[in-house]
Amino acid sequence: MTGNLQATAPLVDGATLSDQVTEVLRHNVVNGIWGVGDVLPSETTLASDFDVSRTVIREAVSRLKAEGMLSSRQGRGAFVASDRPRQGFAIPERDMESQRKLEQILELRMGLEIEAAAIAAARATPEAREEIQRAAAAYDQSNKIGGPAVAAGVSADLGFHRAVCEATGNSYYLSLFNYLVASLRETMLAGRLQALKRGGESRGAIQEHYDIAASIAQGDAERARQRMRDHLQMSSGRLLAQLKTEDGLGE
Repeated sequence: MTGNLQATAPLVDGATLSDQVTEVLRHNVVNGIWGVGDVLPSETTLASDFDVSRTVIREAVSRLKAEGMLSSRQGRGAFVASDRPRQGFAIPERDMESQRKLEQILELRMGLEIEAAAIAAARATPEAREEIQRAAAAYDQSNKIGGPAVAAGVSADLGFHRAVCEATGNSYYLSLFNYLVASLRETMLAGRLQALKRGGESRGAIQEHYDIAASIAQGDAERARQRMRDHLQMSSGRLLAQLKTEDGLGE
């Protein structure tokens, strides 16, 4: 693709021309380059700027119409109807097969859970603190079983982190966490299977959970924030390393 529009958004390796054009058009709308009510350049102009066929442009515009971001009227052409996609935030399933995208998703998870740990330390009820401690112990126990209980181990791991998010008392933290881990669960399961083949899960992850739980129980928000940061940085590194098998992740 050529022209000024090419540089407005990063393109995904391996994506179709329609995918790439759709992403750039969506980026222009969401980031206010084209405001609500603005008329898009003509199909011919866009096709020339992107160096693609008009068919590709039509498909991209149709996708954004389906998302509610673009509309059209006879004699006016396509225009921006909304700067918010109708379907809301989403992580495409194919992104879990890309190392670069997976790293970005794990980074997003860090941003969510680091602050959740601090809020939980400041706000958690006694019952919520006890639940976090129980969840840390359950994860510890799951690592002593291994073998057929691999899925249970992943569930116990996520159960601990879910308890931390729930302890914030903010339902949006919990909802976003649940969405993220629904995308990550299968990837985490694959990583855990690889870890077992290499001798088992790291005891470090177990102690990290206990350290986070202790910081929250003590009401130390800054320490809880740092403990969660350290844990997620290390666990993300462990997961990515575990997935670097002979098949590996895509770029």
